[in-house]
Amino acid sequence: MLDESINFIQGCPVNADEDSYYDLPGHSEEAASLYEHCVRAILNSLKFGEHGFPLIGSGDWNDSMNLVGQLGKDESVWLGFSHYEVLKCFTMVARTRGDVSFADRCLWEAEGLRRNIESHGWDGKWYLRAYFDDGSPLGSTVNPECQIDSIAQSWSVLSGAGEHERSRMAMESVDERLVRREYVLIQLLDPPFDKSELNPGYIKGYVPGVRENGGQYTHAAIWVAMAFARLGDNHRTWKLFNMINPMNHARSPEETATYKVEPYVVAADVRPRHIPAAAAGHGIRAQLSGCTG
Repeated sequence: MLDESINFIQGCPVNADEDSYYDLPGHSEEAASLYEHCVRAILNSLKFGEHGFPLIGSGDWNDSMNLVGQLGKDESVWLGFSHYEVLKCFTMVARTRGDVSFADRCLWEAEGLRRNIESHGWDGKWYLRAYFDDGSPLGSTVNPECQIDSIAQSWSVLSGAGEHERSRMAMESVDERLVRREYVLIQLLDPPFDKSELNPGYIKGYVPGVRENGGQYTHAAIWVAMAFARLGDNHRTWKLFNMINPMNHARSPEETATYKVEPYVVAADVRPRHIPAAAAGHGIRAQLSGCTG
């Protein structure tokens, strides 16, 4: 499969003063193997900021943090973990292909990321989420909002890039700060963005406790359960799995009336019951936003 020849698409580059543009790209006559496509993608991604983390651009996994890096100097600590995983995995692919030089490059870049994570990504009890253009941190105890973000902690474990004891401490912080058993949800971050001067992007346009802004973003909640499983914490893994499992949100007529969707549907977003539907902006008078995207 890696030998399959695939044509590139052809279009105009995004200008430095643009976030994006809408167009229909053309079909390039240039082609390369799937392996070469992967190599070029990795090489294109090796753009790092002052602390040695990948640039966040107009958003990483969390596209609603689209203003963290308006000036192009922003860094994503979470993306450092994710990138480490990609580089380590592709090292094995490259070695299998006999591409020793690129395998060594991937390994060298991965180890550099790991060192930078430990030198500049640790906040004392958990890992930072990002750095703004001006070098100030996000996901730190010094922040009035978004002091902790779950995905950096989960991926410190899932990627294997985090120092073992630090990752354990970070996941304990997730359990203490973000697992809200009284609401049967796992927050993405806390405290939500609301009244501080921090402006990470359109995430701040959501009501506190809704969607990415301090609600449960289920994709990330699953990563939390996976991370505890990777740590061998079977008890907490099972507890969190049961919190996420939609079947457990529709065991009675009352729960079904709250859940509003079928018990086989995993809702992408979960919010606390105390947030009114009008404030949430989704027209649901209950626990879930009903967004299954």
